Amino acid sequence: MSATNLTTTDTNGLAPKALPPDQISPKSVVVRLFKIKDVARRNWKLLLIMVAIGGTIGFIYDITHKKQPVYNATMTFNLGGGSSNSSFGDLSALAGAFGLSQGAPDASIFVGDNFLIYAKSRPVVDKTLMKTVKIDGRDTLLVNYYIRHSGIRDEEWEDSDSLRSFYFTRSKKPEEYTKLERIVMSQIYARIKGEMSVTQPERKSSFMELRSAMQDEMLAASFLENHLATIEQDYRQKQTKKTSEMYELLRTRADSIARILTGTENKLAQYMDQNQQMVVAQGQITQTKLTRNSTFLSTIYYQALQNAENMRLSLIREAPLFTIIEPVELPLYKEIITPVGMQAGIALGLILAFIIIFLRETYRSVMREG
Repeated sequence: MSATNLTTTDTNGLAPKALPPDQISPKSVVVRLFKIKDVARRNWKLLLIMVAIGGTIGFIYDITHKKQPVYNATMTFNLGGGSSNSSFGDLSALAGAFGLSQGAPDASIFVGDNFLIYAKSRPVVDKTLMKTVKIDGRDTLLVNYYIRHSGIRDEEWEDSDSLRSFYFTRSKKPEEYTKLERIVMSQIYARIKGEMSVTQPERKSSFMELRSAMQDEMLAASFLENHLATIEQDYRQKQTKKTSEMYELLRTRADSIARILTGTENKLAQYMDQNQQMVVAQGQITQTKLTRNSTFLSTIYYQALQNAENMRLSLIREAPLFTIIEPVELPLYKEIITPVGMQAGIALGLILAFIIIFLRETYRSVMREG
């Protein structure tokens, strides 16, 4: 019976009065509960069977897709140094602190969110994987250790014999990869992107957090330590590129001047040895020219050395400073992934049982009324 057809008798025993459409009488609730009880009595076997089937399927899935434990490594570091001497840089930083930044974002790849993307980029990860590391007292390529202990052979490469037996014979640059090696590195990088992260815990802080979650404890720790070293090395190379080029140019110039100066001094010494009793004016002029050239070359040579030394100090001043605040600490936190296939199977079986029961009862009701 519907809520709109329900009636009740007023206190004076007069004509029944209809309930409002948004109210249900207690009698209606009791009737519905008895109907649900009858439905459950008729279909309890179906309900148990569907739940048992769903739970069994989920249990089998958990057994065949058992997840390996994951080791979580964390390293906190601070990126400092490499600041410019320009006062405009200080003014820009001061303006940024008050939210008065310029219209265009900073184009440097080592600033803000750019650094977070750069630290996970493919070229940097490739350099880390191609490093030779010492694990358990043995030297090995990190990429080969990753292939053996990350689980990629049993999960992604399970159906490929060529990939399961693959390993690198030596460290290589990306341009030296073969076709199979490019495929291997692409799949390894795709997996590592989901296993590592670079975050900034506090937006107002310069601290960075490097995290990895891998199936092998030593792999997770070694990857983080070597990846940070790769980032620092690559950072140093890119950040001081122009200064390094100028330093090499000044060193080359100083070496060239030194060779010319040595030749001039040798000529002067030889000329003076051959003309010790010189009285001819022409000979004195030649000696004066050689002496003047030697003095001039000595002056510009020392200037070139000073400029090169100043540039070398600039290299040191511009070099970044990576300070490890919290290193990787062993043993790592071991995270055991709890399987949820059985719970999901039971829930799915319960839902299917309700759907089947609803269809059966609807069909029964239609046939009874017909």
